[in-house]
Amino acid sequence: MHNKYHYEGPLPLGSVVAHNCAGAGLFVATHGEEVAWRLTGSEENGFYTLCIVGPNQQTKRFSSEATAEGRRIIGRDVLYYLREAQGFIRVGKWGSLVGVRPTKLFHKLWDETGEAGVAAQILRDRYDISLEKLSILQSITELQRPWVAVDEESDRRISVYGGIPFCESHCTYCSFPFGLVQQYNRLDEFVQAFVQDASQLAALQREFNLSVDSLYMGGGTPTSLNHEAFEKVVEALAMLRMEGKEFTVEAGRPDSVTPEKIDTMLRHGVNRMSINPQSMQDHILKAVGRAHTAGAVVDLYDYVREHTSLAINMDFIAGLPQQTMSDMQENMKFICRTMPENVTIHTLALKKGSPLYDMRETALLPEEGQVEEMVSYAGEYLRKIGYVPYYLYRQKYMTGQMENIGYTLPGYACEYNIRIMEERQTIVAVGPGSSSKWMRAPEFRQLQLHTPKDVSVYIDTLDTLLAKRRERCEQFWEA
Repeated sequence: MHNKYHYEGPLPLGSVVAHNCAGAGLFVATHGEEVAWRLTGSEENGFYTLCIVGPNQQTKRFSSEATAEGRRIIGRDVLYYLREAQGFIRVGKWGSLVGVRPTKLFHKLWDETGEAGVAAQILRDRYDISLEKLSILQSITELQRPWVAVDEESDRRISVYGGIPFCESHCTYCSFPFGLVQQYNRLDEFVQAFVQDASQLAALQREFNLSVDSLYMGGGTPTSLNHEAFEKVVEALAMLRMEGKEFTVEAGRPDSVTPEKIDTMLRHGVNRMSINPQSMQDHILKAVGRAHTAGAVVDLYDYVREHTSLAINMDFIAGLPQQTMSDMQENMKFICRTMPENVTIHTLALKKGSPLYDMRETALLPEEGQVEEMVSYAGEYLRKIGYVPYYLYRQKYMTGQMENIGYTLPGYACEYNIRIMEERQTIVAVGPGSSSKWMRAPEFRQLQLHTPKDVSVYIDTLDTLLAKRRERCEQFWEA
C-alpha cells in the first residue's frame, strides 16, 4: 500500500493529479485496495483546493485558480511535495514536466514563437527543466524539423503501423497486451484478418491518392509467427510500400528469427530491422524472462550484417533487476564493437499489468540514482562514438522521472519513430491493439480510431472496424 493513492474530486483536477502522482511513483489504487495517500479535491468560488493525507496522517493543502494554469500549478506543487515526502530529490531534472512527448511541446512552442531559444526559455521558466534536459530537447527538435515541416502535400502523406500482438514468452517488465503465439488457436484467422485489413488500406491509399512515407511492423514480436504466417503479414503490408521509403520490422527476439524470415523481409522491401537485446548479460536476460542468450544476439547481428544491408536498431533498458553500472558499460562496449545504425536507451517503467510490478519488492531493482547514472553514461558514451539523439519520449512510472532516447548514426534516423512521437503526420494502423490518428496542420488535432486489444474480438468485428476506418478517411480527406 505504500505507493498507492486514491483521489476524489473534480475530474479536470483528477487528470492532473493522476499524471503528477505517476511522476512521483504512485499508482492509483483499484477498488478495495489499501492506500497510503488520500487526495481530495474541491472547486469553490473559482478556486481548486486539494488536500493530501499521507502516511502517519500528515496533511498538506494546495490551492489555485480553477483554470488550466491553476491546475498546472497544483500539479507541480503536488509532484514536488510527493517526491520530497518519499525521500527523493524535490525537483528532478525534468522539473514539473510529466508529459509523454516533451519534444512535441517544444515543437509547438517553437512554432508559436518562431525561435527554438525562446521555446527553450519558456520550458525552463514554466516547468523548471534542467539545462541538461533542455539541451537534449533542443538538439533533438532541431534535428527533427525537416521531418515535421508542413507543405501543401502534407495532408496526403501518411505512415502505416502494422501490429502483431504475439510473443513466444512474457518479459517480466512488459505490460503490453499480447498473447503467446503457441497458445493462440485462431492464428490462421488472425493472418487472414490482417491481410484483409491491409488490403482495404491499400485500396484507400489508391482512392485518396495517399503517399506512404514509412511502414513499421511492431508488436509484440512479429517474428514470433511461423514462417508461413510471417510471410503473409509482411507481404500484406508491402502492398502499401512506396519505392525508396522506409520499411521497418521489429525482430526483437533473436530466438524468433530465421534466415527464411530474413529472406522474406528482403524480398518484400524491408530495409530496417530491430534486434533488441535489452541487456547483454545472461543472468539479467534470465531474470526478466527473455528466454534467449546474449550469444544469440551476437549470432543474429553477425548474420544480418554478413547477408544483408539492413539498417539495424538495438534497444537496451536501464534499471533491470540485478543490473549494475558495469553491466551498462559492457552493453556500450558491445555497441562500440558492432555500431548498429540506431540504439535506443530505455529507462525501466514499472507498469501495472507487468509481472515485474508485482515482483518489485524482491526483484533487486537498482536505485533511482544508479539508473540515472546508467542512462547518463550510455548517452555520453554513444555521443562520443558518433551517435546523436533523434527522438525522445517518456512514460508513466519511469524510474527517476527519466526518459527513453533513440540515438542514430548521422543519416540513419528512423523516420517513423519521429512521426509517431511528434504527432504531426497521419498514421493509419493495421492489426489489433493499434491506433490510427488523422492529423492536419496547423492545429494537428486528431481524428482517432482504436482497434480492440483482444485478437479474437478484432477478428470477429473486423468488417465493422474497416467501415469505421473508411468513414474516418472520407471525413478527413473529403472535407
